[in-house]
Amino acid sequence: MAKAQEVFQNRIIGYATKPADQFQANALNYRKHPQRQRDAVNASLRELGWIAAVVENVRTGNLVDGHERVWQALRNNEDVPYLQVDLSEEEERLALAIFDPITNMAETDAAILDELLQDVNTGEAALQELLATLAESITVPDGDEWAAGFGNLPTEDKAPFQQMTFTLHDTQAEQVTEAIRIAKAAGAFVDSPNENSNGNALARICETYITDYGQS
Repeated sequence: MAKAQEVFQNRIIGYATKPADQFQANALNYRKHPQRQRDAVNASLRELGWIAAVVENVRTGNLVDGHERVWQALRNNEDVPYLQVDLSEEEERLALAIFDPITNMAETDAAILDELLQDVNTGEAALQELLATLAESITVPDGDEWAAGFGNLPTEDKAPFQQMTFTLHDTQAEQVTEAIRIAKAAGAFVDSPNENSNGNALARICETYITDYGQS
């Protein structure tokens, strides 16, 4: 019996490595790489090495994915691992247009990301900055359907909870964000009646300050 045709056609036809200067950049690559990203890519390659191959179309010789990683490897003309794919020119243009945007459509599970970041460490400054940015992205708030819904409740239904608003300078906001991250990392708020982790973290910070510096 003939094998049924695969729903998803495998266009990968090989895997190899070759020096960085033997790759051909795609003239239609529209992705630009700011210095902050370049620093992060370089730091990732130094710390983790190659954990994903770049992608080259064998019909045209063009890169489809991985331009920045190849650029980083050009400094010492290092060998770069790459997947060989077989695409027409039209398919190559489509892949170039949608490959990164489809990845960027993914949404973040804030609770899982928060748990992941608590156990991630790196000695690379650029990656530390990236991790800090990720942490900032989940501090507002991670239980926040509850927090958003709170503001819509009638006044008589809000007790015994209340909302507090503060105005901060950017530098102060960075300090508060980091303090909340550290407070969350200290462990779960098992005895709290509050479902909002940011509120719990702020209360924990204040409790520590009162304990250390408060006057009787």
